[in-house]
Amino acid sequence: MTLIFRYCLLLAIVIGACSTSIEAKQTPDGQYQAARNAYVALIKDTKKQQYRHHWDKVLQKLQRFAEHYPSHNKAPSAYYLLGKACSGLHGVSHLKKDAHFFNIVSTRYAQSSLADDSLYLQAEIEYSTLKNPEKARQYCEQILHQYPQGDRTKKARLLMKDLPAPLRKTFTVEAIEQSQQLSPAQITGIRHWTDNNHTRVVIELNHSTQFKVNTLSPSPKDNSSARLYLDLWGATKVASLASSYPVNQGVVERIRVGVNRKSIRVVCDLKQLTRYKVIELQNPPRIVIDIAREKGAVIAASQPRLESTPQAGQQDITTVLSQVPQSQPMRIHLPDVATKSKGTLRIVVDAGHGGKDPGAIGPNRLYEKDVVLKLAKKFASRLRSSLGCEVLLTRDRDVYIPLRQRTAYANEVGADLFISIHANASTNKKIFGIETFYLNFSKNDKAVAVAARENGMTIKEMGDLELILFDMMANAKINESSRLATDIQTSLITSLSKRYSDIKDMGVRQGPFHVLLGATMPSVLVEVAFISNKMEAKRLNSSVYRERAAEAIVTGVKKYLRSQNLLAELEN
Repeated sequence: MTLIFRYCLLLAIVIGACSTSIEAKQTPDGQYQAARNAYVALIKDTKKQQYRHHWDKVLQKLQRFAEHYPSHNKAPSAYYLLGKACSGLHGVSHLKKDAHFFNIVSTRYAQSSLADDSLYLQAEIEYSTLKNPEKARQYCEQILHQYPQGDRTKKARLLMKDLPAPLRKTFTVEAIEQSQQLSPAQITGIRHWTDNNHTRVVIELNHSTQFKVNTLSPSPKDNSSARLYLDLWGATKVASLASSYPVNQGVVERIRVGVNRKSIRVVCDLKQLTRYKVIELQNPPRIVIDIAREKGAVIAASQPRLESTPQAGQQDITTVLSQVPQSQPMRIHLPDVATKSKGTLRIVVDAGHGGKDPGAIGPNRLYEKDVVLKLAKKFASRLRSSLGCEVLLTRDRDVYIPLRQRTAYANEVGADLFISIHANASTNKKIFGIETFYLNFSKNDKAVAVAARENGMTIKEMGDLELILFDMMANAKINESSRLATDIQTSLITSLSKRYSDIKDMGVRQGPFHVLLGATMPSVLVEVAFISNKMEAKRLNSSVYRERAAEAIVTGVKKYLRSQNLLAELEN
């Protein structure tokens, strides 16, 4: 009996240990550890490395964890290992597709200690594997700019020394004509629109081409004949392209298209010559011209030049904000900025949409603008009572405020944080969940789709937003905004999961949102639920849910402030 008892006891211990191991692997921490262990085991086994299916298993484990738990503290590590595994697989297969690795760590998790490691890994892949030294140089320069104190700075400098000198091409008219004879570019369309600051003209092409920018000053007699024109060498146009496009908005009267033997000329007839900016963009190929509405408006000026890829000049935030029209000042909650005493925290809470812009519309005509206003007011009240800070609302009633004026307002009052409250929507009524965004240029299709809806733009128009983002990214507080977004998202998921079933964590994402552009303080956009989903629309329409969501966001803000050593100062 003693031997049997000992055998049963031993068997129970073994079974218990196995059960514990299986259970651990079912948790997020266990899944990450299992994926990491699989990667480490493969790296140690040179024989298994020769077979693709072993690499595929590791890649699947890492990708499954990273996509299921994007807010987990090990998600950056999983994505980084995913990149290393892709590089390792390519070393065996030598297939270009296996070296393809999206550099997610430095974009989605910019505050992670692995962000610069990920950039350096990408630089090595571009240089050694994909034979693209120019791309490698871009990643190295990004390390030096964004992470000057990081542990990859020295290596990035050394790698840059090994890279060939950057290409500096000079183009002659003869060379351009010769190249265009082989594959002439074709103008496929011309679009234009005007806002309070400028007129934007977009010349759509089937592929990039060389062009030269020129201006013609107005006649001193009658101030007529002012023009800005582009000569596109060797280009053609589709038959359906009109020869003239009336505009009559801003300073642009019309756009004309002329054809000659050597080039196509696109002419903007102007009422007066103001500042302008010209830039070439890809995917899809297009030339974008921004022309200031009046002489007082500021747009990064381009000197007329002949080159293959004109680059946008960098603008500081104050320059961009100077474009906010003075004729339409925002007259809502404008406190005396000078009254902000030292140590007082000031937070601007923005309720999305409003007035003529209803936002998304849910079941039973539930308007996004209404529910987010109620939530924003509750959130503001909770912030005041919990933190004792000053909280300002961009709107406290159903009024329309242009997106750019919201962050301009936050800048004007010297806000320390800017938090915009929204409700998400999808054509797929089954989709639900919570996600938080911060400003960044993103190629993620889902993020771009959300941003397009919130910006009131089409997906095609969203491509032109690259212009603004490239000008402003250098000054935006991306790292701080990313951390704030993570703390708010984590708090929302943790808190609401205790009260409700089916709380889905859609993670922290980056996106090109107009309402966040120009903010000089950490700023985020919170999508608290999907108003297009019947279950979550019902929650949004509930004062109890809004109360709990507001409290959860406050908790996230508190965590962020403590991490930045700002809360202690406030409480003192």
